[in-house]
Amino acid sequence: MNQENTGLDKTVLEKFAAGGTVEFENYLPRCRSGMRTWELKIRDADGSRRIVVIRDSGLNITGTEVAVQPFTNRTERNEEICRLYNECHLSQVFLANLFNISQPAVSVIIKSCKCIKA
Repeated sequence: MNQENTGLDKTVLEKFAAGGTVEFENYLPRCRSGMRTWELKIRDADGSRRIVVIRDSGLNITGTEVAVQPFTNRTERNEEICRLYNECHLSQVFLANLFNISQPAVSVIIKSCKCIKA
């Protein structure tokens, strides 16, 4: 991960990664909330994965772990993509990497989902 381009301090990264390895990072200089945001997919030593979203409001830096609900079919997966997009405010690029599909596919899923928020 290149901290120089994203501005994420190494100590902040180590705090939120908690010993895990960052597999994928998506930096948003201005997310939907207006804050600088880093979306991290982290692999822990035991092989499990975590999603951590770090937001910099200018006054403080907060980190939130996002839980992915289990799914067994495509419909449930699509509903989970919509939930993560609408409730957790994850970006389409990050969701595409997380679910191993293309960003345009994520866009189509979000537009066709019953859970679209106005």
